[in-house]
Amino acid sequence: MNQRRQQTTWLDDYLDLYNYAGQLHDAPWQEELLNTIRTGPPADLNADQEKPTQRQKELWTEFQALNNKLIELFALIKSSKNQQELEGIRQAMWALKRRRLEIGRQLVA
Repeated sequence: MNQRRQQTTWLDDYLDLYNYAGQLHDAPWQEELLNTIRTGPPADLNADQEKPTQRQKELWTEFQALNNKLIELFALIKSSKNQQELEGIRQAMWALKRRRLEIGRQLVA
């Protein structure tokens, strides 16, 4: 893939993530993504990409599962009327968001 195409794909991917974070109403994640977009693609973007390791595949699977769980919890927030239940859901969401950030950092490293 040529350099221009890789940069375009990189930007498209980050814009998709930014929009997804917006759907989840996750302003801190959106801000993090926006800062990354502003700095541009990494210098090693054009380096030959290795095949993902088994660990990377596991991390992406967990990342996706966390996103799916967050979507479920967000739907519960919309339907819940019990204040204690809402607080429990919010705490669970924050824990999932923190784990998602940890995984994201591992994937980038």
